[in-house]
Amino acid sequence: MNPNHKICKLDKKEIEENMPAIVDVVSKPKYICQKCARVSKKKKNLCKPKKLPSRSKD
Repeated sequence: MNPNHKICKLDKKEIEENMPAIVDVVSKPKYICQKCARVSKKKKNLCKPKKLPSRSKD
């Protein structure tokens, strides 16, 4: 998977083929797509990124 690829645009086959790279992109997310609700740690991987609010530690 291209590191600049939008995960919002991946189809089922691309998700299956790129699972390790996707897991890296979505771990510890900082952004959420306002269109499809997918998450990413980098906003460049989402179509309409919005910063997630800070989470308090339990």
